[in-house]
Amino acid sequence: MNKKLIRVILIFVLLGFCLVFNLSAKEKTKPKIYISVDMEGIGDIVTSAQLGPGKFEYERGRKFMTAEVNAAIEGCLEAGAGEIVVADSHGNAQSLIPEELNKSAFLIRGFPRGLLQMEGIDSSYDGVIFIGYHAKEGTPNANLSHTIWGSKFSELKINGKVVSEAIFNASVAGHFGVPIIMVAGDQNVVKEALAEFGNIETVITKESLGYYSAKFRHPELICQEIKEKCKKAVQRIKEFKPYVIKPPIRMELTFKHTYDAEAFSYLPWVKRIGGKTILVEADNILDINRFITAVFSINNK
Repeated sequence: MNKKLIRVILIFVLLGFCLVFNLSAKEKTKPKIYISVDMEGIGDIVTSAQLGPGKFEYERGRKFMTAEVNAAIEGCLEAGAGEIVVADSHGNAQSLIPEELNKSAFLIRGFPRGLLQMEGIDSSYDGVIFIGYHAKEGTPNANLSHTIWGSKFSELKINGKVVSEAIFNASVAGHFGVPIIMVAGDQNVVKEALAEFGNIETVITKESLGYYSAKFRHPELICQEIKEKCKKAVQRIKEFKPYVIKPPIRMELTFKHTYDAEAFSYLPWVKRIGGKTILVEADNILDINRFITAVFSINNK
């Protein structure tokens, strides 16, 4: 083989290597998106009749929920997102319909899992989207408002501040330096998100009128806006900042029943600071999340 031919072969090998390297680099620069989806803030959900297995509108509720998530996925993909992971985070974490979910996304399904509604989040993600989120327990005129566990938890405080699921989960993402980029839910959670997370993208899926009532648009219009706002959020992704709660973390959890506070106060690292309230202190928000997950899981076997 003469030197000229060897030189030509080496040039083609080098060009091939460069092409593969460039394609790989482009793939790595595509934003990686995490979507946490709850059900109470989905536009067409208004009562408990749509929230759990065996209830007369649950299957319709699942379809509404899956449609909104698909809209979010489509918007992200149109904006050039790479890997997308969806965490089914409502009830038994089996509400999304897997076979109807966009094939481009991965699905995290089922409880228990260590970080509950944020399982799988880490520093490799570029942005987080909340779909179907809702107001915290006790919010006036807020459709299906609660905090993590509606039948058990009355109030959750982190470092002296009463927080919602949106704020709590945002702080978990913030632990890894990942910002919230879009929130969809009723007017209450959207107002809170803009106040706490800055100028992110939002969609008001419904106007809450009361605990079991709301006014909303046609589902297709809601999905259309979610798609548009998710696309815009990914396009703006470098503008957003993570929501960080500085450690150490002091969590005050108030139960609805005195018995629960008493039972968990038997644990050596738990202090009872009121009839229905316990205190847990930790070095980071992840340990607090795992504690809440344990409380939730033990009582939901």
